[in-house]
Amino acid sequence: MRCKEVEMTNILTKPAEKRKSVLINTLIRIPLLLFVATVIIPFVFMVINSFKTSQEFYNNFWSLPSALNLNNYNDALESTGILNMFGNTLFIVLCSMTLNILFSAMIAYVIARSRTRLGDLTYKFFLFGMLTPGIVTLIPLFLIARTIGLFNTRSILILVYTGFEIPFSVYVFTSFFKTLPSVLEEAAYIDGANRYKTFWSVIFPLSMPGIITVGVFIFIEYWNDYLIAMTLVTEEAKKTVSLG
Repeated sequence: MRCKEVEMTNILTKPAEKRKSVLINTLIRIPLLLFVATVIIPFVFMVINSFKTSQEFYNNFWSLPSALNLNNYNDALESTGILNMFGNTLFIVLCSMTLNILFSAMIAYVIARSRTRLGDLTYKFFLFGMLTPGIVTLIPLFLIARTIGLFNTRSILILVYTGFEIPFSVYVFTSFFKTLPSVLEEAAYIDGANRYKTFWSVIFPLSMPGIITVGVFIFIEYWNDYLIAMTLVTEEAKKTVSLG
């Protein structure tokens, strides 16, 4: 009898628990859907209105365009030079990201495999670099760029972007390299590989999750930068998308 009573209780409580779960999920999703709507709706109207003429736009913001008008896009490409800015940004970001990943991975590998106090101090030194706000370095960067003759060049942006994100990249790579077993390196040493070949042939390929993580974060950071580009570049032909 007791078993039957327990079974009946479970049968009665399951629908109630299910209704409670559905209610909670609904209450959670409603504000999320409203947030998504606030993001998507303005974007949709921006795209719709981009195909209108100026007269159509001012006559009725909410209406659909009478025809597919691409003149606005042609005028934007011809008058703003956005394609050149896009090319500048892509070149600078990819070069900076490549240099950052290569240097940071090598530094982090040495720190992760170091068993001395110097390795720990070096790691803390790079962590301290993450606490330094970039805005306080703008004036020194400007003066250094003028002194070494790289002001108003793409090279100075590549060097600065590479250096600014090295502390963060070293932090991520060090944490990742510490999870890799040292047995892999010992096996490579037994096969005759030196330290450099072991790193580039064994450790670096295995660190692809860390590379992707670092790459995504610093790509977004470089692409959205405005202050550094505004400080170091003034020529129209060398401006990035954010600055332009």
